[in-house]
Formats: sequence, C-alpha cells, structure tokens
Amino acid sequence: MVRETLLARLREGGERSEDGMRWGYGYRDGQGATEATAFAALALGHAGGPGDRALAAEGLAWVAGLQRENGAVPITDDHDEPHWPTPLCLLAAAELEARGVTVPEGLVAGATRFVLRAEGIGFERVPQFDHDPSIIGWSWVKGTSSWVEPTGYAMIALRQVGEHAHARVRDGVAMLRDRCLPRTEEVEGGWNYGNTRVLGNLLRPFPATTGVALLALRVDGETDEVTRSLDYLARVAPGLRAPVSLAWATLALRAWGRPTEACVGALGRCVERPGRRSPDPVHDALVLLALTDTPAFARPDGDLDRDADQDPDPDPDPDLDPDPDLDPEPPDA
Repeated sequence: MVRETLLARLREGGERSEDGMRWGYGYRDGQGATEATAFAALALGHAGGPGDRALAAEGLAWVAGLQRENGAVPITDDHDEPHWPTPLCLLAAAELEARGVTVPEGLVAGATRFVLRAEGIGFERVPQFDHDPSIIGWSWVKGTSSWVEPTGYAMIALRQVGEHAHARVRDGVAMLRDRCLPRTEEVEGGWNYGNTRVLGNLLRPFPATTGVALLALRVDGETDEVTRSLDYLARVAPGLRAPVSLAWATLALRAWGRPTEACVGALGRCVERPGRRSPDPVHDALVLLALTDTPAFARPDGDLDRDADQDPDPDPDPDLDPDPDLDPEPPDA
C-alpha cells in the first residue's frame, strides 16, 4: 500500500512540458528541478510498471534538453549553473538504461565526461581543522572546497558507469576517509557535510550524508571508517522520522549487508504520517527506492560490469570548458 501511494504521488507530481516530463520540489510549485526529476525518473523506472518507465524516459528527455555542451546539467531550466545535479542525472540515466529505459543519446557519455573533470579546490592544511582540505573530491559550487554529498554522488554515479577504478574516484575515497568522524565516547563515526573537528570542537554526524558516503565507499571495501559508520547508522536509523535521512540510511545499511527491518517499518510510518507538508518528489522517490527491490547502485552484490582498465575519455575535447560547478541543495530534513 505504501509503495502504491508513493508511485501514485510521483505519477501525479510531474508536469509535462514540450521538452518532456519534469518534477520539482514540494515547496516550489511549477518549477522543474533536475535533482527532483532525476530521482523521480529513477524511482519510477525502477519500481514501477511499463507506464512508469515511459514517464521516466520523458523525465530523462527533459534533463537531456538542459544538458550543456560540456556534459553538465544545471539545477533548473532557468539557471545556467550551478551543475551539482549532474552526477544524479548520470546515475538515473545509467541505471535506467541498464533496465531497458530509452535514454537520450549522449546524456550518459556527456555527463560522465563532465563528472570526471569536475573537482573541488584544495587548500593547505591549517591547525583550526582536523581534516585535510588538500585532498580533492567534488564541490557544490565551482571554485570551492570539496564536500561529502557532492563527492558521494559523483562516486556512486561513476561506479554505476564502470569508472570505479578511475583516479578521480580514488581521490574521492581518500577524501571521504579523511572526513569520517572518529570513534570516541561522544561519536561513533559517520559523516556530516564535511568537517570533523573545528576549533577544537568535535562535530556530529548526519544520517543522510553518512548513507551517501557509505554507498560511495563500496568501491573500497569495508574499512574501519565504514564499520564504525555502519554501527552509527544501525543505532540511529530506526528512530529517524525524516524521509531523506531514513531512506539513505536504509539503502546504505542494506548495501553493506546490515539488517533493515526496523528501517522499513519506519519508512512506512513516515510516508503515512499525517500533517506532512505537500508531497516532495525527492522524498517520495528516495523512500520508494529504499522500500523496493534495491536498485543496482545500492545492491550488496552490485557487480562492476565494465572493464576497470578501459579509457574513460578516449577522445577528450580540449576546447570544452570543464566548468566543475556544483552548488548546494536546499537543506533537507
């Protein structure tokens, strides 16, 4: 019943335009957003029937219509930048293409090229922070530092297209491991937005960013950082009420073979909870993905299908501006 409720809300929440189907955020009616459209298409194409896969294909068509020459995808149709949703669009397109959904020509290849070239900027290490800002991952905004979520999104998407052994992914592994919170009497592990200790103060982990980082680190095997962060998620996840946090936590725990029965029950309750604001496609899509047969990007046995040694960009165009522009999404629960 919960699954059908979510599918119905996603079907009804999209808006058809001359360029395809688009979804937006629950708090902003009438404007399509590429993050929301990528997640809605991914969930409909994965969990729905033939009609839902057709809607997913229309969503990918809308995204492809916004893709820039350098492969980047902006946040909306009326903003040329930032481009942080590009890895999410790549993930949706690659996963749905593997499921037989029609994907516009060039969407996957162009987005892959952009994500591989995008990067944050490094800074010299300073005593005020425990983490090493010289390790480069992916940023929210062009010309800024690397952060956990955009780095995790990029690594998950690149793994899905077979680029798990690329040097940029190895940089991301090093960056995430460096930003993992230590196990102490106060904190078990996990990640927040990307800081560990600031001005002598140990910061706290966030469930959603911890889930994203754990899914990204499946390219590296179980390390101490992974183990202690899974312990943290297993403890806090059943008590979460926020759909995004609970969904990412559930996907990560399942991907690493941890029990998720209590999480699944909590997901159902957060969907049915009365008094919730207008349905949000990002929330609904993530919860649907966490409640259904797990998508390939989060499977415990997720095969790495492509040859790790293949050249990821055999004919790069030096005239293309890599424009590694990523920008933060509005804060989510």
